[in-house]
Amino acid sequence: MKVGVVGGGIIGLMTAYFLAREGASVTVYDPAPGNYSVHAAGLIEPYRFDRINTTSMIVKMLRFMRRGVTEVKQLNSMWVVELLSSLNKQPPQEAWEMMREMARFSLEAYAKMAEERNDFDYYNDGLLEIYTRKEDLEKGEEEEKRSPFSPKFEVTEVPGFAGGIFFPELSRIATEKFVKRITRELAQLKVSFRNEEASPDLNGYTINGEKFDAIVLANGVWITKFLRLPVTSFKGYGAWVKGSSKIKGAFVTVDEGVAVSPLSDHIKITGGFSADYGSEWRTDILSKVSGLVKVGEVIDKNMGFRPCSPDGFPIIGKLDNVVIATGACRLGWSYAPAMGYYASELVLGRRNTLGYISRYVERLRSSP
Repeated sequence: MKVGVVGGGIIGLMTAYFLAREGASVTVYDPAPGNYSVHAAGLIEPYRFDRINTTSMIVKMLRFMRRGVTEVKQLNSMWVVELLSSLNKQPPQEAWEMMREMARFSLEAYAKMAEERNDFDYYNDGLLEIYTRKEDLEKGEEEEKRSPFSPKFEVTEVPGFAGGIFFPELSRIATEKFVKRITRELAQLKVSFRNEEASPDLNGYTINGEKFDAIVLANGVWITKFLRLPVTSFKGYGAWVKGSSKIKGAFVTVDEGVAVSPLSDHIKITGGFSADYGSEWRTDILSKVSGLVKVGEVIDKNMGFRPCSPDGFPIIGKLDNVVIATGACRLGWSYAPAMGYYASELVLGRRNTLGYISRYVERLRSSP
């Protein structure tokens, strides 16, 4: 089977990986594979799932806007309409069952690859959420108790703060090292890369004139160039720095929305959740953790455009021989192995739908 994958971010790379392991002949189209994914903190945190289409999330975003943490510059209009029409609507139970399975799959996939060879700074040492205000900490604790994932967690003291919530089951990686690892494995699996923009013909199953048996669209926020899907961009920023952290292990400052992950040869600092498609860099990300991290040399920095669905759930589905995989928002890395696996299952015809996760794709069948 010959498959063309549009998009070489982490979702596209993982999809190509699972397809190639099943014997498919795979070609990935992307001018710079992995480039728009490596900005992420590399926290594998599927249990920290946020439903976006809730009043509480909107209030949280408004609070972030007032404090200058986030900005709203551009939103996909279809995404806005869908968000408002589904506000506070509960997803079906089968959606949570799927997400729990995807969380388990992804956590185990990274662990297994690290057991084979830990060349991407895999750490299975948990994640700490840090709270400034006691009332927010108490609210966070109650939310975890009600979480559909039923995660293991413990409330802990954090000097200088109201406290923290520690998730012992979560892990982390170095994103740029993982991209190098998976790219090497794809080369061994004979996956071809075309470092060019893709122009797919979804009816004729061609990409830049080359014929395929199936096409996978895994090009993040840019998927709306080809299909009417409610996906919008929430931009994030990542920096690789030399320095030292006052806190051992990875942590997230809840008030500022900044993640810090000390790795073997650098510290990764990631922040930002702005509705933005622009190329401008935010200069204040590093200063938001200045009391917790002593930043020395800035080795590198990058940005990425998180593809967000209206409710935060991934969008994975199938239209004839076209498979779509996008929409996981800030949890793209957390769910990437599972998203790649399930997308490959759809391509190979082992599944035709993923239920609720496929709803936006299947709605296209009835669109004019």
